[in-house]
Amino acid sequence: MKRKLRLSIFIAIAALTLVSQGVGGESVAEKAQLKRIEIVSYLRYLEPIVYNFPCEPFPACYQQLTQGQGDSVRINDGPRIQQFNEIKQVYQQGMIYFFEGNYVNAYNRFLDSQVRVERLLEEISQSYIDRSERMLRDAIERKNPNDPNDRSVVEISIQYGPGSRRRQDFETDREAPQTTRPYDPRNTRWSYNKYRIEKNVEYGYRHLGLAKEARYRGLRADANNTRDQRINPDQRRNRIEFYIAAINLARTAKLNAAFIYQLKYPFDNYALMNPFGRSEAGLPTDPNIPSIEDVRMNWIDNPYLLPKEMHPVFDLRMPDEYRRDSVDARREIYQDMIDTYVRMKYAEEKPPGFQRGAAGGGGNAPAPAN
Repeated sequence: MKRKLRLSIFIAIAALTLVSQGVGGESVAEKAQLKRIEIVSYLRYLEPIVYNFPCEPFPACYQQLTQGQGDSVRINDGPRIQQFNEIKQVYQQGMIYFFEGNYVNAYNRFLDSQVRVERLLEEISQSYIDRSERMLRDAIERKNPNDPNDRSVVEISIQYGPGSRRRQDFETDREAPQTTRPYDPRNTRWSYNKYRIEKNVEYGYRHLGLAKEARYRGLRADANNTRDQRINPDQRRNRIEFYIAAINLARTAKLNAAFIYQLKYPFDNYALMNPFGRSEAGLPTDPNIPSIEDVRMNWIDNPYLLPKEMHPVFDLRMPDEYRRDSVDARREIYQDMIDTYVRMKYAEEKPPGFQRGAAGGGGNAPAPAN
């Protein structure tokens, strides 16, 4: 009888232990391993972001950071790069503990890394939303307010939509060459591209709205906690995932803005395609050649410039400040792409006329020597 009673008590205690710990409970080693993989994925995701936008407000702070530092941004002490390096250091400590078999300390270090990632992404997600909104707004407006042939998206919708006078002029038959066109033939692009331009505006702001919603949900990941209840690692992971979703949606909105620029200004890449390397307005009298960052050359001789798959670092259809955003949307580091494709860092021989240190912009610096 006593033996049966002891057996019943043992079974009851074992059952209570399983219920309290959970039948599918994870060991500390398993938790540390999963958290280690999670932190590495975050660090991999953050690397191009912190090097492309190492500080705020961008680009004013960036100019101060890079002053006198040469080509590379990696040696600068931007606040985000500093935070990123701190996260890497804490993760490294956890990794050492993990491989030593000290899983409790490893797990604590990984949780510390997770908290730091959350803080950094909270700031970055808002920054990306603000910059995407600014890029979309600028894409909608005129790129060059002093150009009489430039148009905002609203003007394109009004002046080149179905039923407009200009659209009727484009569709009216004429006897060539006796009858001349009553319009600049290059302006027909506003009519051809109107629908796609408007759709990119629509989807750009739709993605921007979803980015704001994702960030808001991330901020409220612990909304159901009581006042005395702390956020747990799973809730923090959900918050981080919402911040990452907000950044990805903001990047997509930037791509929509880039498409708007590409559709509105298809002729701005003329200097990259013609054999003289000069702008269309300057042929044949204007000797100026466009400059990208601090490099000027006859761009048709650049082996990395592929018109059908043009890398954003070459795309003159976008303003200089936003080419960085297009590169970042591809999860690439802008400075690395400039060094590789524009400055041709790894090319054994440079094209004829290659020149470093030319004035920026696109046409006011003297032509490179032949």
